[in-house]
Amino acid sequence: MTPEPYEAMIFDVDGTLFQTEKVALPAFRRTFEELKRKSPSDDEILNVFGMTIPEVWETLLPDSSMDERDRANELLAHAEMELMQTGTGALYPGVQKTLQTLRDAGVKLFTASNGELRYVETVIETQGLLPLFDKLYCAGAYKTEKKQDLVQLLLREQHLDPDNTAMIGDRRSDITAGLANGLFTIGCDFGFAKPHELDQADQVITSFDQLLKVKHSQIARK
Repeated sequence: MTPEPYEAMIFDVDGTLFQTEKVALPAFRRTFEELKRKSPSDDEILNVFGMTIPEVWETLLPDSSMDERDRANELLAHAEMELMQTGTGALYPGVQKTLQTLRDAGVKLFTASNGELRYVETVIETQGLLPLFDKLYCAGAYKTEKKQDLVQLLLREQHLDPDNTAMIGDRRSDITAGLANGLFTIGCDFGFAKPHELDQADQVITSFDQLLKVKHSQIARK
């Protein structure tokens, strides 16, 4: 690891660490089957990745009641937990080794996800990453409406220096959250980003292990 590492790195989970579609697509199909509703297409499901939980159901169940959305969320969570606990799901190539290298270099590692806490915990635990993270932050636990609010809370609680912290993610909301809090932002162009979605990122990587080559500098910002 040649470049000097950041003091802390904050990671999105879905589409950044975890290949979410391997779990989410069958889990959503099972959920809509239980609800006796027509399942959205794979593209429609993939499009909600990165949204907050309320936004997901507003998009996929726009004509539903709050009770039905709550039930859908419970069904989805149950299906995802069951799938992950039986071995479904995978990290992106290089995630485990790269995070271990960063951890060994003294970098503090955190998640900042729009998902529910039990989902994030299950992903991190079943993939063997829990010992590498200092703390898991997610919108479901802190009831934040925007990721930038979650990141702000994380920075405050952990007493992190924004000039020495990086935000890593695959969606525009990750980059926006980082920039809004004065962080160096790294876009992951191997997750669910659409064309030009990561244009505002300070740097873009096409494989996870490229994180080890990111230069510790705020000077080269666009």
